[in-house]
Amino acid sequence: MKRYLPLYINILSMFIFLASMIVFSVVSYGYIRNSDIALLSAKQLIRQTGSSIGEKTQRIFDTAFMTANTYVSFPEIGEKASLHSHPMSNVFFKFLQENPDFTSVYMGFSDGDFFLISSLRGREAMKKQKHIPDYALWYTQTIGHLPDGTRYELTKYLDKGLCIIGSQSSINVKYDPRNRSWFKNAETTDVAVLSDVYVFALAEEPGLTVSKRFDSEVSGVLGVDLSLANISNFMKKEQVGKECEIIIFENSGELYGYQDLEKLTSSIYWNSDKTIKTVTVSGLKKNVLNSLVRSTKENNINDFQTQHLVVDDVSYISLIDPLPTEYGKKLFLAIAVPERFFTGPIAIIGKQTLLVSLGILIIFLPIIFIAAKRLSLPLKILTEEVKKIQDFKLETPIMIKSNIIEIRDLSNATETMRETLNAFGSYIPRPLVESMIVNKITPKLGGRRQRLTIMFTDIQDFTSISENMSPEKLMRSITSYLKTMGQAVLNNDGTIDKYIGDSIMAFWNAPVANTLHAQLSCLAALQCRDLLKKFNSECKNNNEPVLLTRFGIHTGDAIVGNIGSSDRMDYTAIGASVNIASRLEGLNKFFGTEILVSETTMKETGDIFQFRFAGKVVPKGTSVALGVYELLGTRCDSSKEFEPYAVAPLVVTQVNEWEFAFAALLRGEFYKSASALSSYIEKYGPDSLVNYYLTLAQKYVSNPPDESWLGEIVFDAK
Repeated sequence: MKRYLPLYINILSMFIFLASMIVFSVVSYGYIRNSDIALLSAKQLIRQTGSSIGEKTQRIFDTAFMTANTYVSFPEIGEKASLHSHPMSNVFFKFLQENPDFTSVYMGFSDGDFFLISSLRGREAMKKQKHIPDYALWYTQTIGHLPDGTRYELTKYLDKGLCIIGSQSSINVKYDPRNRSWFKNAETTDVAVLSDVYVFALAEEPGLTVSKRFDSEVSGVLGVDLSLANISNFMKKEQVGKECEIIIFENSGELYGYQDLEKLTSSIYWNSDKTIKTVTVSGLKKNVLNSLVRSTKENNINDFQTQHLVVDDVSYISLIDPLPTEYGKKLFLAIAVPERFFTGPIAIIGKQTLLVSLGILIIFLPIIFIAAKRLSLPLKILTEEVKKIQDFKLETPIMIKSNIIEIRDLSNATETMRETLNAFGSYIPRPLVESMIVNKITPKLGGRRQRLTIMFTDIQDFTSISENMSPEKLMRSITSYLKTMGQAVLNNDGTIDKYIGDSIMAFWNAPVANTLHAQLSCLAALQCRDLLKKFNSECKNNNEPVLLTRFGIHTGDAIVGNIGSSDRMDYTAIGASVNIASRLEGLNKFFGTEILVSETTMKETGDIFQFRFAGKVVPKGTSVALGVYELLGTRCDSSKEFEPYAVAPLVVTQVNEWEFAFAALLRGEFYKSASALSSYIEKYGPDSLVNYYLTLAQKYVSNPPDESWLGEIVFDAK
C-alpha cells in the first residue's frame, strides 16, 4: 500500500534525494540532456515530414475520390465514345493537365465498351515499348462493338496541343474492363472505392485506382489511376537521411507506397500471367517495417503517433499516422529513422554547474523546512478547493485565512479564478471550459481536423434598420434577438463560435462529439425560424422593425481548435467548409429563401427533413459547384421533437411539381421549364425561388447557355 507523507516531509525528502543523486547527475546529466534535445528535435522533424507526406497523400487520394464522385454525376458520363471523341474528353484532359500525379481517367461499361485518356508525361519507357511517337503527350483508347457483336479498338496519339499525330485500330479485342479488379470492386457499391495494388493494362506498371459505378442506359464504372511511381517519387524527396524508411500500408500488411520504387517493384510476387498476386510489407525484407505493421495491429492505432522502436539492436524513432477511413481501407503512413542519425557526439555539461546547484539546495534546506510547515495546513485546505474547481464545481466561494501573504494571495487568486471560470462559460462554449478543466487540457494554439456542421445567420437589411433606431433601442433589440437565437442553438447541442454584429456563427460536433450534428443543426434552424415569428410579432406590437433572418448550413471537414496568439486565443473553426456555410447564408438574398443547406448536410440528415432543391451553385470565392437545398421543415409524417415543424402534405406535392419543372431546366428544355414554372406560380402563388429560375429559363429560351453548361449558377457577389 502506498504511503502518503506531509508536504514538508516530501519537500525535505526530495531535496535529500537530489543531493544523494548529484554524483550520478554530474556524469550523466550532460549526455541525457543533450540527447533529449536532439531526439526532441528529431521527433519534431519526423512529425513535419509525416505531416508533409500525409497531407500530400491525402490530397492525392481526396482529389481522386472527389473527381470520381463528381464525374459520375455528369449527365454525359453514360454516353458511349464515338470514333472521334467523347463528351467528357475535355474534362478528362483538363483534370490530367492540372493533376500530374494521376496517369489516366477512363470509363468501362457493363457491355464491355471502354474509353480511356492517359497522360504520357515522363513515361518514355512505355512509349518505346508501345511504339508511340516520341513527341506524343496523350493517349486515348476507345473499345466498342459493331452491330454484329465484333469488338474493335481505336487508339490515338495526341501532341501537346491535343492534335492527333497517330492512330491505329484493331478488331476482336481481348481486353474487357469487366474482368479488371477496379471494375469488379466498384460494380456492386454506390461509393467510390480504392483498389489494391495491381498492374495497369496499358503501362504494365503497378498502381492504384479509385473507381465508382455510374448508372445510365448502359451502366459502368469510372476509374482514376495513380501510379506507384508517382507516390514513390514524392516520398523519396521527403526522406530524412539515407536510412530513413517511409511506407504506406494497410493494417493487414498490404503495401501501397514505398520511397524506393525499384525495391518495391522487385518485392512484388507476380503470377504467371503477369498479374500481381500480392504486395506486402514483408516483401521488402525490412524488419523495422514489419515491426511497424505489427504495432498497428497490436495497438489499434487510430491517431497520429510517434514511438521508440528497437529492432535488431538498432534504436529507431518512428511515426505512424492513420489516413482517413473515407478511402475504404485502413491505411497508415509510417516513417522510421535510426536514432544514431540524430544523436551523434554529445558534449558533456560541466561539473561546476551541478556543484553550484548542490550548494544552493543545501543553503535553502532550513528555509524550505520552515516554509513547508507553515504552508502545509492552509495549502491542504486550498487543495481541496482547487479540486472542486477541477471538478467544475464553482458555486461555493473560497475563503481561506492565513498570515502568509503568498497563501492569502493564492487563495484570493484561486477565488478570482473560480469566479472567472464561472463567468468564462458565458463567453466561450461551456462544454469546452468544463472539458478543459475536468480532463486537464492545457489550451494550446492549433487544432484538429474534424467533420462539422456549420451554421451562419444574418439579419436582412440590418444596416438600414440600425440607421432608423437609437443606439440604446438597437442594443436592447439585438440583445434580445441574439439571446433567442443563441438559446435555440445551445438547446440543440450547438457551439456558438462568435457573434458578429447581428450575425451568428455556430457549429456542431465540437468540442463535444455528436453523430447527429447535421440533424441538430437543421432542427435548430427550424426552431430559430419559429421563435423569430413570435419575436417579430412582439416587435410589431412595440412598433419596432421586424428582424428577418437568413440561415446557411454546410457539413464538411474543418480545422477546429485555438487560433490567435499565446496571450489571446479564440476557439473556432476555419477552412473551406466554414466559407461555404457563410456563402450559403448570403445566397438566400438572391433566391429569396430563408434557410439554405448544402447537399452534404441534406444527405447526412437522413429522411427526417423536407427539402427543396435550389440548384447547383458556384458561390463567390469557390470553383466547384455544389448542390443547394432549401430547408422547408420536417417530413409531414414526423413525430416526437420533429412533429412541430412538419410540413403540410400540400408542400410535398409542390416540391414534386417544382422538381419536375427544375429537371427540365437542367436538361436544357428551357421553354418547357419556363412553362411549368409559370404554371406553378399561377397555381400556388408567388414564390421567390421559383420566380428566380423562371426568369433564368425565359432568358435561356432566347439566349441559351453554352453547350457545356451543366446547370451551375455562378455568383460573383456575396
